[in-house]
Amino acid sequence: MKIMENVGSPKYTFSIVMAIYNVENYLEEAIESVVNQTIGFKEHVQLILVNDGSPDNSEEICTAYQEKFPNNVVYIKQENAGVSVARNTGIQVAEGKYINFLDSDDYFDLDVLEKVKNFFDLHGEEIDLVAIPLIFFEGKQGPHMLHYKFNKTRVIDVEVEYEAIQLQSGSTFIHRENGLGDLRFQPGQKYGEDGSLLTDIIMKKRKFGVLHDTVYNYRARAAGTSALQGSKTSYDYYFPTIDMYYIPKLEKYCDLYHGRVPKYVQFVVMYDMQWRLREKVIPEVLENEMDGYIERILHILKFIDEDIIWKQRYLNWYQKHALVNMKQRNKFFGLEDEFYQAEKVTTPVESTKSEVEVAEDIVVKDYKGNIKDCLSKRNTVDIFLCEVEGEHLLIVGRLGSLLPQAEMAVYFRNFKGQVFKAESYHFPNDQSFIAGHPIYDYFGFQFRIPLKELKLAKKWILSLDVNGVEKRVGVKFSASARLSNKLKNGYMDANHEIMIWFNHAAQRFDVKKYSVLNMLKKERKVKLELKRKKVKNYSKISRTRILIRLLKRFKKSEINLFMDRIDKADDSAECLLEYYEQQQNKKQRNYYAIKKTSSDYDRLKTKYNVIDYKSYKHKIIFLLSDKLISSHADRFIYQPFTGTENYFKDLKEYKYVFLQHGIINGDLSNWLKKHDKNFKLFATSSTHEYRSIVEGNYGYTDKEVKLTGLPRYDRLTDDQKEKVILVMPTWRRHLVKEFSNKVNGRPYSETFKESQYFERWNHLLNDPRLLNHLKEKGYRLLFVPHPSIRQQLDDFTLSNVDVAAYNDSYSQLFRKGSLLITDYSSVFFDFAYMKKPLFYYQFDDGNWSSGYFSFTDMGFGEVIDNHEELVSKIIDTVNSNVEMEEKYKQRVESFFAHIDKQNCKRMYDEINKL
Repeated sequence: MKIMENVGSPKYTFSIVMAIYNVENYLEEAIESVVNQTIGFKEHVQLILVNDGSPDNSEEICTAYQEKFPNNVVYIKQENAGVSVARNTGIQVAEGKYINFLDSDDYFDLDVLEKVKNFFDLHGEEIDLVAIPLIFFEGKQGPHMLHYKFNKTRVIDVEVEYEAIQLQSGSTFIHRENGLGDLRFQPGQKYGEDGSLLTDIIMKKRKFGVLHDTVYNYRARAAGTSALQGSKTSYDYYFPTIDMYYIPKLEKYCDLYHGRVPKYVQFVVMYDMQWRLREKVIPEVLENEMDGYIERILHILKFIDEDIIWKQRYLNWYQKHALVNMKQRNKFFGLEDEFYQAEKVTTPVESTKSEVEVAEDIVVKDYKGNIKDCLSKRNTVDIFLCEVEGEHLLIVGRLGSLLPQAEMAVYFRNFKGQVFKAESYHFPNDQSFIAGHPIYDYFGFQFRIPLKELKLAKKWILSLDVNGVEKRVGVKFSASARLSNKLKNGYMDANHEIMIWFNHAAQRFDVKKYSVLNMLKKERKVKLELKRKKVKNYSKISRTRILIRLLKRFKKSEINLFMDRIDKADDSAECLLEYYEQQQNKKQRNYYAIKKTSSDYDRLKTKYNVIDYKSYKHKIIFLLSDKLISSHADRFIYQPFTGTENYFKDLKEYKYVFLQHGIINGDLSNWLKKHDKNFKLFATSSTHEYRSIVEGNYGYTDKEVKLTGLPRYDRLTDDQKEKVILVMPTWRRHLVKEFSNKVNGRPYSETFKESQYFERWNHLLNDPRLLNHLKEKGYRLLFVPHPSIRQQLDDFTLSNVDVAAYNDSYSQLFRKGSLLITDYSSVFFDFAYMKKPLFYYQFDDGNWSSGYFSFTDMGFGEVIDNHEELVSKIIDTVNSNVEMEEKYKQRVESFFAHIDKQNCKRMYDEINKL
């Protein structure tokens, strides 16, 4: 159809333009939110549906609404040309006074148009644009990062509130004639097209309106398929956005405003660009073009004022300093470059003596001579590990500062002249980056101070020396340290010889000889502190602390606490416990913690010392333990306290043994890093896995990481194989809700069933060709959902398959299974260990960090991304006796360090060496 642009007087109050492409699952919800507006759809709204060559059934939905509302709905179909062209097409037929561009997978609150009209009626003379709050739903929840400007309904003057930027057109309503006028979305611009157009509209009057009491609902797709969600792998996210949006916009307003870009425009560009600047890895699409990318960044910074950089909320302190330096010097800075110049200065100070004294300091200045940092300010170090380790006090910490690290040293000293110099300690994964380049690394340090030296003085301080000038530093303790910022009177008992605590008021470590009397005096101070802070049940907490202190003083046996999942056993901890009990070591007392409501509780209770998870007894045993032996590493699993952990941290003395829930095949260093988890023993099963941890960014060495094999593998045998095909995909964190203590699990997610993950696996479980063939051959599908998606089982159609119960033994499932279908789940290692065939169904990237393991080159089965191909492969395998191919058997034999049923013994021997 030929489209003639409307130039007459407004026929409607609002024209809502929707560009439509591949959104059939969401389109009706978006349209209904317009049709049901309280303002009255038929009287006030024109809905323009532009089908941008959508390949799905969106057209049927559009034509249905056009037939239902012929006077209000305009339907246009065009060849795919992109969202900007589609919206511009809609603008040509718009007849409303105000225009909006609702995204076809989002929706309005039902009172939006009524409230927007009322606001325009009051303020239409001074504004051309009104914005409403944007709230995420589905894949993420909560307000958008720019929500801060919606604190109240008002007119914003962008020359005053230049940080109050508006970048999304769906949550924006524009006066079509005065505001939009001849402006249009730029064809070909895939990212930032909204922000570019809205900036030009807002800068006409330099004012716009905001409403705080209605909402635009923005779908962050659980499937991860929106344009913005997939942007970082796209070339268009980088160069075209810079060349079509950032630079032209800055140059345009630089010319219009006689050489100085308005701060609002600067903030728009800087806010949008910061997401590209803060990336830790150079995107593949830029690897061969980084010089041009850096050149453009430096050019953009010439237009950006320093205060605009400092006001960005999602760049850290070091990134901002680096960018300011790059701007000032027109040069890109890397990790090897010093941001600023440091120099020693002296200042005369008053003295009671006749001679003049001077105070020395180290100051850091920029090239203009402005002081950016100095040693004399109280620098604060973060302490991650603070514990007694044998006959030593171990302290591991880091300092973030602009002071020159090459001339820096940290000391632990007393007032009698004793001093210890820290060794260097690297903190992996904690660097700051600009555009994939590291630009700052924290100064990490560690002390191992002999207790015999520590007891020689009562007061010790941490100090920082830079180029011969030394100053005391403040201290903050992290969650992994034994001491706490939240319990000022907490203290460590060092082998019942001395007591060590941090004096927060004096900012020093204090040491006192241990005795039961001194212990009770300190515990009285703890109780008074808890009472003063009005901590709930402070008397019970105090009594428990004293009980633990006394029991530790007089206990004779070593206590080992074993744990798998909160409500499920049958993992490596249970297997290892069985081995421990067989050794009948009378000097060890072994316990296993699991919820009393678990079916495994009664089974284990007949053989072992089983304690109810989070019971008072569990807390006592936990605090008395010498070894915590767990197959899981999340605090919410292994730690039995809820809201009171900080009041017991100083009592914990166990050595944490990590058995692993599965073999690591990716990079989990950001989760399992030493300065957070602090494993004393880390089990591995393959030399590849071992090297990836020892040589990677985990922070562990061969002292902690041992090649033992997983204890649960000792139970894996191939003696119970049945005609069963296991379907065992892992989960996707972004598709489910966060763990809730209220329900002791993950709540149901309404949007899970809209994800590609659900669609693909549900399709496989119900494929008629596959099901009919398996039935003919006497096989059955057994679906084993990951524990983190079990709350979603009602979404699946499961009438033709069996579903494993939550408490089914994994080792039993592996033993009976003939074939495994998985994606990225580490369960494939268990299955391959028995040399049984498997397929990897990988239709997405799984959102897992890649590591040493290549599924294509090292995997134990074929990698498949196509549904029909997978079904055919399964049928072929069933037809050929369900055997693992020889090349995959060879890979199994070369991958695993041990296939000898001796993993428990090796683990037992290593633990006893601790």
